[in-house]
Amino acid sequence: TKGLTATPNYTLSKCMGLPTQGGTTPNVGTGYVDPTNPDYDYGPCDTDRRHLFNMASVWMTPDFRNTALRAVASNWSISGIGRFYSGRPLNVTLSSDPARTGIANQRPNLVLDSPYGDKSYGNYLNRAAFAEPALGTLGNLQRNSIVGPGNKAVDLSLVRRFRFGANVVEARVESFNTFNWFNPGLVNAPVTNFNNTQFGQITS
Repeated sequence: TKGLTATPNYTLSKCMGLPTQGGTTPNVGTGYVDPTNPDYDYGPCDTDRRHLFNMASVWMTPDFRNTALRAVASNWSISGIGRFYSGRPLNVTLSSDPARTGIANQRPNLVLDSPYGDKSYGNYLNRAAFAEPALGTLGNLQRNSIVGPGNKAVDLSLVRRFRFGANVVEARVESFNTFNWFNPGLVNAPVTNFNNTQFGQITS
């Protein structure tokens, strides 16, 4: 309407299941923390994103009748793409072996109601919220039960078209991540190895 076109889409989703290896069922001896109880590893899927919002929009200036105004203000367009995603699931693990099974990716106990710190870059997860299980036992923390920081970005472009007879010349200025928002990476954002000295910090 009036030169404005917008295409928004929103997805609300939830994915739960057992871990996978290469998209298939894992080997019992390497894919499950407790091979005698695969359901111990039941939790949110690695690819789970609760909220996904995208919008592409274009606004074109009208073709003004006034000669001077048409020369200055017509044939401009402003377009943008916005992307806003919930954070990915985080699986807090131990590099130690409190269960004494030799199987990797054991998880700690959650001892506080909330696992989060102040969600800053240096304190996204609260170390005091976790504790190593007693020897011979597995932790009570569910796999992938913590949500990492989300991602957001807006890209904009400003375009002016100049007509010369049958030819059109386009001048374009583009800006990516226009508002310079920080987006954490997929690795170490935050560090989820409880035995790492940088545990809970966003380092990428």
